[in-house]
Amino acid sequence: MPFDVGVTRIFHCPACDVDTPHTVKASKGDMYGIICTNCQGGAIVSALDLRIYQLKWEEELQAILDSLVEHPILDDE
Repeated sequence: MPFDVGVTRIFHCPACDVDTPHTVKASKGDMYGIICTNCQGGAIVSALDLRIYQLKWEEELQAILDSLVEHPILDDE
């Protein structure tokens, strides 16, 4: 499944050195030109790398959400 131009995915920004949203700006074959929404730095990545990173990030986020459901933060009120 290809990524459409304009779609945003989480990726590790080589300039910011953090996980940030990146917008797909161009594609050619299996490669994508992406721009960091934080620093506007660009990168060229393969579709596989972009897809794998997004899946790992979604799994980590789901684990955090599941943990919050299992151990809700108690409100003192």
